[in-house]
Amino acid sequence: MFFTVYHPMTAEAVERAVSGKRIADGGVCTLEAGLRFSLRLGGDFAPEALSYEVLSDGLLQVRENGKEYIVPYAAAGLGPILFITHLSGGSSHGYHLIWDRRDDAVTLFESWFGITVPVGLDFSGKNPPIGYRDIPREVQREFWFGYADTGSGDPPSHLHETTNRMEGKGLHWKYGDGFEMLSFHPSVVASTVVELSQDLGGITMSNPSDYIRIDDRYFIYTRCECEFSGKMWIELLDYFDYKAIGLELGFDEEDRFIYRLHSADFDVTGNAAHMESITDNGTERPRMHFRGPVKGARYAYRPMDIDIPMTKEEAYAHAREKQRILQGPVDGNGCAYHTLPFTEALTGRHFTVVPDRETYTAAPWNGRNKEETAWEYEILSDSVLRFRIGNGSWNEEKYVCYEIDPGLFFMGHMVTGAEDFACAAQAIDFRTGLTTTIRTGIGNWRSEWEVGSAVAFGTLKYPGVKPPFARRHHFTDELVGHCFAWNYSDQMYSIHLYSAPESYSWTIFRPDNSGGATWSAPGFYIKLRPDVYIIQWIEEKCNGSLGLLAINRRIQHDSGFFYGVNKEGLRLETPGAFMRELGYFDIRKYFL
Repeated sequence: MFFTVYHPMTAEAVERAVSGKRIADGGVCTLEAGLRFSLRLGGDFAPEALSYEVLSDGLLQVRENGKEYIVPYAAAGLGPILFITHLSGGSSHGYHLIWDRRDDAVTLFESWFGITVPVGLDFSGKNPPIGYRDIPREVQREFWFGYADTGSGDPPSHLHETTNRMEGKGLHWKYGDGFEMLSFHPSVVASTVVELSQDLGGITMSNPSDYIRIDDRYFIYTRCECEFSGKMWIELLDYFDYKAIGLELGFDEEDRFIYRLHSADFDVTGNAAHMESITDNGTERPRMHFRGPVKGARYAYRPMDIDIPMTKEEAYAHAREKQRILQGPVDGNGCAYHTLPFTEALTGRHFTVVPDRETYTAAPWNGRNKEETAWEYEILSDSVLRFRIGNGSWNEEKYVCYEIDPGLFFMGHMVTGAEDFACAAQAIDFRTGLTTTIRTGIGNWRSEWEVGSAVAFGTLKYPGVKPPFARRHHFTDELVGHCFAWNYSDQMYSIHLYSAPESYSWTIFRPDNSGGATWSAPGFYIKLRPDVYIIQWIEEKCNGSLGLLAINRRIQHDSGFFYGVNKEGLRLETPGAFMRELGYFDIRKYFL
């Protein structure tokens, strides 16, 4: 689904599809005919007057702000909690009510379709947008807390509330139709999912989310596939019995309208620590800095409206016009302050990296498998080297090198004269004689401007070093399930959650140290030594750049390279961070 192209649709097509399906599939309970109640709600934009009367034959009479209409409804129950959903008369607008019949406390969701978003903004807010685009198919939502007034009894003493009690959890879901997925909750405004039932190689997806606490047993969780299908889910979870019911609302990849209630079983795969004050329970609704106080405001990271996709010619032109190559923290890069020291230990050495015949890529089906030739190096100083590929000409380049474990070096430099403005990273083990070569350039199997890479495992040719005959560095899933916090600088710190063997997600902290903006990327993991790894990801459907980090878990540190091109030019940067282990999710078994 990460690479699925979803049609934008039109507002007319959305309305036409929704009007043809007025009731949700999957309703399993019926409300008592004659039941009447009014919703008493608080908060901005709440309906001033919304009341219901249950008619026979599965119909509701709705009175909404002076209007009156009759609509079909669908309902399901989970213990004492009712989930009621209906669309408004003659429109794609709808209401979805979660009602605790023990005390009549409610959460009401309102939904509608379509949003207009700015294009060309930046995070600083200094540059106005260059335009706007409409997304008619994306479900929008607003929610309020309150109670159902049935005319008897007092209002509840406690209402539902936003929460951080789900933050850090990982869940395995199995729906009533057999569909399986993993979800992760490193943020109070987002979540990630891996759809195990889809044959997509374990791609992690990031979704805007809401988290609501009914009590210590029952919680509400929402997610919306912003930037993708635009579909929304509302889930009601029972943490005693690990049961859930919920609603799926929106359009699939074939533009079919889906409106159905469902049931699911789930279990907890693990918990990661979250970093806000232990006395903070997340009861204050997170502020949405990107949209301000407007109805439906929510976190929604839309990276391709910031880094607008380019043609190959545009990407190459930006790469030629401006380059920031291995400048370290002086260029204002907030990720470059906590690297390992740049080592001069290789100065004066002359060696050759000999990749094996087989070359691996982030997308092995892209047709780039081919024999790589040897990389020969002379290290002239702590910052300058000479190299040649095969019997080609010698070239001089600036380089950076880290000693990530005794005798194990991670080195990066530009590839002189490469048509695709490539850089190369070499992991070179002078103790074992094993090497990993990662060549990265502009363009990949699905994009002209996003970065692509190829990986080759091999051996080192150097006096006194005798590589093993068969053993090599290799891809690994040993990091899958781990969750680390990374401190790059006073300005930049994030959470990495390694949620699948071929992808992961990162979460940026909010000012109160709760988890905030989240995105995901395809990638892979390579094992160099026990507790020493390389992680590589490409920020596809994002800024198109590549991250390449060598991680040493024993010293809880990483250092590496970040490479890519945008309208500001070509960059090869040197991120590095201190690590804190947050927790582990028992999920590797789902990828065997």
